[in-house]
Amino acid sequence: MTNTYTQIFGGTTIYPSDVSYLALALTADTALDWPLESNTLLRPAARIIDVTPTGAYAISLPPANETGSGQTILFNNLGPDTITVKNSVGSTLLSIGQGEQWQIYLTNNTTAAGTWRTFRYGASTAQAQASALAGFGLTATGSTLSQSTPVTLFNSNFTAGGSDRAKMLVWTGGLGTLTLPTASSVGSDWFIAVRNGGAGNLVVDPQGAETINGAASLTLTPGDSATAVTDGTSWYTLGLGQSALFAFDYTSINLSGLSGNYTLSGAELNRIAYEFTGAIVGNIDIIVPKTTQQYWVTNSTTGGSYTLRVRTSTQTPGVLVGRGSRAILYCDGNVVVDANTGGIAVPIGVPDGGTGATTAGGALINLGGSTVGIGLFTALTTNDAWTALGVAPSGTVNGGAF
Repeated sequence: MTNTYTQIFGGTTIYPSDVSYLALALTADTALDWPLESNTLLRPAARIIDVTPTGAYAISLPPANETGSGQTILFNNLGPDTITVKNSVGSTLLSIGQGEQWQIYLTNNTTAAGTWRTFRYGASTAQAQASALAGFGLTATGSTLSQSTPVTLFNSNFTAGGSDRAKMLVWTGGLGTLTLPTASSVGSDWFIAVRNGGAGNLVVDPQGAETINGAASLTLTPGDSATAVTDGTSWYTLGLGQSALFAFDYTSINLSGLSGNYTLSGAELNRIAYEFTGAIVGNIDIIVPKTTQQYWVTNSTTGGSYTLRVRTSTQTPGVLVGRGSRAILYCDGNVVVDANTGGIAVPIGVPDGGTGATTAGGALINLGGSTVGIGLFTALTTNDAWTALGVAPSGTVNGGAF
């Protein structure tokens, strides 16, 4: 049952036992209590509290849901230091400077924090409290407003909303999707910061026909980050940064004594040139993340006649890299593909060690063979050879003795 603290007959607020005045020597952070008839307190939440602080301390109010709406307290700072008034959950309501008087009153008591309103006595000009002005992207630091970027980690698909304004979302999973709110629902100048701190691609996906940087979606590979901003119609990125790990580099991984699956992790992830070494004891699959990346792979393993393949976690089979050979592969975000799809171009030219021809006769001519030479090379019998050489069976060549 919820306590309403309102009289049944007449509807007026029921207050705790009324303590009109408290002189509070503030020597440390202090929590007040409601002056109920059943308790004996040294620091009741009186209607008027004169505070004499000996330092910049805080006063915490009792839970708002233990009193009625309309509860009010007047704070008068008699000391040299600024004091802070907080609600029961620790959020700042007031910063009261030396010689200032502030009144607070409760407008909603449905939660422990409650909703409190404040105003200052004796101010020659209106002064707003920072805590009353703080919103998304802003926080109260004493009596001033400061920029705020709350960080939220997530590892499953997530749809952002209006209350996520100015947050930084950090992805910590594998493959995932961050769905942006509709641009029209959050309006122009709404923004959110995103970082891919996970092991797979994170797709930033606008809704419906909306675009981001003119495309249907934006893929952030591990280490990438960006701020997504809307003009109320489309989405754009500010400071799209890509990890330096995606520049060309080299790493060597020793697979001695291993077989089965070997999953790249940590500093091994998303490199480019890989050499796998060591005496393996069975067929081995190198499992790479589902990120858009290229892989220059050298298979320098030894031991038995076992195979080495490269694949993603759901790909069957992987791409074979023969022992003692190299391959250039790439992952399209789903599977690993052999980048080399062409064979040897034929015919191979004579300067490159070939014949430059597709027939034996053409090869002989390209290699400098004369009519006599070609006939001799293709002769099937001795008499055919003599004929090609112009030799008669009597043993003469071109009129001379043979």
